[in-house]
Amino acid sequence: MDIEYLLLLQRFREATGGVLDGFMELVTKLGEAPKVTLLIAALYWCFDKREGLYLMITFYYNRVINGFLKITACVYRPWIRDSRVVPVPGAIADATGYSFPSGHSANASAFFGGLAMKKERKAPFRIAMILLVLLICFSRNYLGVHTPQDVAVSVVLSAVLLFAFRLVIDWVDKHPTLDWVVLLAGAALCVILIVYASVKPYPVDYNAAGEIIVDPKKMSVDSFKNAGMGLGFILGWFLERRFIRFSTDGNIFVRIIRYAVCISIYLVLEDYVAPLIPNLISGGFGKAAEQFVLILYITAGAPVIINLMNSLAKKIGKSEKTEEN
Repeated sequence: MDIEYLLLLQRFREATGGVLDGFMELVTKLGEAPKVTLLIAALYWCFDKREGLYLMITFYYNRVINGFLKITACVYRPWIRDSRVVPVPGAIADATGYSFPSGHSANASAFFGGLAMKKERKAPFRIAMILLVLLICFSRNYLGVHTPQDVAVSVVLSAVLLFAFRLVIDWVDKHPTLDWVVLLAGAALCVILIVYASVKPYPVDYNAAGEIIVDPKKMSVDSFKNAGMGLGFILGWFLERRFIRFSTDGNIFVRIIRYAVCISIYLVLEDYVAPLIPNLISGGFGKAAEQFVLILYITAGAPVIINLMNSLAKKIGKSEKTEEN
């Protein structure tokens, strides 16, 4: 039934000459982890720290649990299961590894769905966010890279985690001295994923060309990366709560400057510094450490920089007042 649905969409693409292909490829990119990360960082650094943390814990631990499910189910992509399925070529590059559940759908549901969860927002915005989630999920089916159940499970999982982590954050607010419990629980879950990804058996099947369909080593490394993200977030969250305590206050000009500075440093880390880590630490641990550093910067490193910027702005303000007097 799932394959028949994909074939139905495929026939539509063929009948219309792929008129929607480019649009759907653009839409599906909104579910890519790097793009969602930049959006969450903007919210966390510049506008609403509490909501940013809520969306980040959901986003990164959604990836951790998604990693557990992927390497447990080990479901092959639709075109591997049935050669009649021909995905849109431009979508194949990012459709690596196992199919179930959908990572793009999980990313979109955790972030855009999370934005829709805030009751204080106006109904048109909340509806728009929900429609965007559904459109991104549909794009994965339309492009032929995921089955309906791949995206449906991701959406349901995200909804459950959005509800659960709202309770976690509220609990920590009521019991601030017990934040270490969340730190240990989050870290333990990531360590368990690393151990599980290292020791579990993976299916090894070959295509007609004699190539491994899905490389178990790559899937293990992907799980390490997800665990590294979770560890980077949870440690950064704890450090910020206990020691950094930055503020998102400031006018729109200040917030734009703040984001420009912090994101520029992040992009340098992402492109030039973090990629060096796997050269120093081999295997999956190197990839985990790479992601750990990047997410730790978002949750704790950038807040330190923001505090320094705020202090500098206050000193400049006091200096100007002194000169006026």
